[in-house]
Amino acid sequence: MKATIIGEDECDIGTKVTDNGNVVHQIEMHKSNGEIYAHKQESYPDDPSKRTDREDELVHQARLYAKWHVYQQRDYDTLTPRQNPDRIAATLATIREMSDEEFERHFRTLYQQFKSYGDAGVGRPIELEDAIPANRSVIYKQNVSLDADLNEIRGFHEEFAQGATEFATAVIDRLQAAGVFETLAEKLAGLIDSSGSETSYSTEQWQHGEEFRSFGIEHVSEPYYMYHRSDKPARTVGGDDDSDREPDTIIEVIPTPAVADSLDVFRAFLVHHLLCQIRDTYIGMGLEPPAPYRLLGAGIHQYTLKYKHFNMYPEYFDTKADIDGYGYY
Repeated sequence: MKATIIGEDECDIGTKVTDNGNVVHQIEMHKSNGEIYAHKQESYPDDPSKRTDREDELVHQARLYAKWHVYQQRDYDTLTPRQNPDRIAATLATIREMSDEEFERHFRTLYQQFKSYGDAGVGRPIELEDAIPANRSVIYKQNVSLDADLNEIRGFHEEFAQGATEFATAVIDRLQAAGVFETLAEKLAGLIDSSGSETSYSTEQWQHGEEFRSFGIEHVSEPYYMYHRSDKPARTVGGDDDSDREPDTIIEVIPTPAVADSLDVFRAFLVHHLLCQIRDTYIGMGLEPPAPYRLLGAGIHQYTLKYKHFNMYPEYFDTKADIDGYGYY
């Protein structure tokens, strides 16, 4: 992927992007929010319904990369929070650096919900609709908003990456020791097929080794969930949020009892999930992520489905996949 800025006025900015198929796109957007109002290219059908999956993905990658290039070169807020690796990394570091008491306060309900899948004696705080095809088809979500503006976190995912490799390796070893990846792979296989649309590390080693800059929490929503239906769009239940802005990060995880072995393991699971989300923001732009983020597992759910159903992508979600350059370090 390559991009250049070809013009700019008070409100708008234009880019020229060459995608991974060597097709040139002219993409223009509003500087205030990254909304694209003009997109021209001559190699793919303009009607998305007439494009192949690969063609459609290359178009989407070009649009995201254009926004990313402007964000990096001009410091405009052109990326949505879900597409912004800086916001996700800032959330990850904040969760990692929380005290045990604060982590439990924000994520106890989700932890207990996960624990209920493996222990019939644990009450389930979130009641599920009877219409769900199977419990394995549920994706639990939780919104996290930071008490930090964009200028404070800009470039943070690169800062975080400087010390992330050893930390991420310890996280993965902690999850492997708990047997998480074996059960996670099985859960993911069942979820995606039904979508229709070994060293043990202590908390001290993985959580309190290298210190990372962290940020305050403004708001964490109550957990909510979504599920896929065979003949209708996916349904989201709950998710009503009092926050007046889009969250910096949305956690999206499937119920895996092994991760509820302890709050320590559950925190490692959420951290690993957010590392995978950062990976997905890069792949969504047609780029290889920085080395510390080249790991396997489920990140942004939309991308998990793409990795399963689009031939152009390896199955990055699969913790047992053999993908060159990706794994557990």
